[in-house]
Amino acid sequence: MKILWVDDQVDTAQTFANILSSNGIDVEFSTDGEDALRKVEQCSYSLILTDLAMPPGRWGGLWLLERLKHIASAPPVIVVSGEGSQQETIQAIRLGAADYVTKENLSTELLTQVQNIVASDSAAIDALKVISGGECGSVEFKSTLRFNLHAKRADSNIELACLKSIVGFLNTAGGTLVIGVKDDGEVLGLTLDQFQNIDKFQLHFWNLVRDAIGPEFSEYIAAQPVTVKGEEIFVVNCRQSNRPVFLKWKSSGESRAQELFFVRAGPQTEQLGTRQALAYINSHFTES
Repeated sequence: MKILWVDDQVDTAQTFANILSSNGIDVEFSTDGEDALRKVEQCSYSLILTDLAMPPGRWGGLWLLERLKHIASAPPVIVVSGEGSQQETIQAIRLGAADYVTKENLSTELLTQVQNIVASDSAAIDALKVISGGECGSVEFKSTLRFNLHAKRADSNIELACLKSIVGFLNTAGGTLVIGVKDDGEVLGLTLDQFQNIDKFQLHFWNLVRDAIGPEFSEYIAAQPVTVKGEEIFVVNCRQSNRPVFLKWKSSGESRAQELFFVRAGPQTEQLGTRQALAYINSHFTES
C-alpha cells in the first residue's frame, strides 16, 4: 500500500509516518497541493493525507481537495487538522475528505484511520466492479430488502426474493447479492427500506437469515454495508455450501412453514420440485 502525505513540514510528518512504515505502508511526501496534484496524476496511491495550511495558501489542502474532485480515479483523503482549524476541516469534509485526524492525536489514531479508510475504499471499488458487470449467474441486484416500491409498504415477498437468491447461491457455486441497486445497475441506496439506521438494517437481515435459512449456514455468508456513489448499499457474498440449504418459509394463509430448495440457473433463481431436488442433492453434495 502506498499513500501520499502532503505537508510543508516534512520533518514533522516523517516522525508520524514512521508509524505507518513500520506497519508495511509506503509513505511518499509532497510539500504543497500543486506538487501533490502532479504526483496523483502520474502515480497510483491508496490514500492521501493532507495538511490544510501550506504556503502559498492557494496550494493548500482545500485547494488540493477542490482539484481532486475533478479526477475520477482520485484516492480518498484524510485531513490532518491543526489546532484552531475546525471551520476549514468542516469545509474539507464538504469538499469530499473521507475523514480527519487532529495533529495532537496522530500517534494514537492515525494508523487505525488509514487502515479503515483504505479497507472501505477497497470494498467500494470491488462493489463498483460487481455493479458495472451487471446481473449474471453469480450476481443478483435487489432494490430493497423488505420495502415494496410499488405498493409503498413493507412486504414479506420482497424479503423472500432476497432469501431465495442467497439460498440459490449457497446451493450452486456461490455468488453476490447486492441490495440497494436496481436491475439495471442504478444505485438506489438503503434509505428506501426505511430502517432507522444501518445497524437496524443489518440486524433485520441477519434475523431473516437465522430464521429462514439457519444460523449454521452463516459461515458461508459475508455481508457488509458499502458506500458507492454517495449511497450506502449492502453487499452479500455467498460461498458454496458443502451441504444442501433449504429455505424455511411460511406464506400468508399457510398453517406451517415449507422447506423450499433453490438453485441458480443462469441469471435466475429456480425452485426445484421434490424429485429434482433429491437428484440435485445426490449429485452435488458430499454431505447431506
